[in-house]
Amino acid sequence: MTTPPTHTVPTRPRVLFVGHDSSSPQIAASLLRRMAGDRVTVATAGTKPADPGGRPDEMLVAMGLDPAEEQRLSAKALHTADRVISLGAGLDVARLPGPRYEEWDLAQVDLIARVQALSDDLTAVPAARPRSVLDRLRTLLGAKRS
Repeated sequence: MTTPPTHTVPTRPRVLFVGHDSSSPQIAASLLRRMAGDRVTVATAGTKPADPGGRPDEMLVAMGLDPAEEQRLSAKALHTADRVISLGAGLDVARLPGPRYEEWDLAQVDLIARVQALSDDLTAVPAARPRSVLDRLRTLLGAKRS
């Protein structure tokens, strides 16, 4: 009995931006979505409860973002992410096994440049698989015959 071939669909990298409030994670997520398109899944979470109608919300709405998309940081959000980016120095984020964790101190780094580097890293085409020793020998022997 033969089993039909299984085709695996590559999963998109999942990034979770975490901040104290909704403004920095929402902005970073918006930038990554614009740079990487649908090749990356992006979510945001805050460590503090949202302050509806606060100044950060006004700024996000003016930028065309929806502060209501902000989630409260949870174990589920951390488990579903491949990469967790903490936006702010000293942000207390639990480190669960699985995701890769990064901390970006927004007072020290250029957010746009960091998001661009992240986008490039996540959407890069994997390097060609190194050829086996046998393949390299065949190439060398074939080249010497010519």
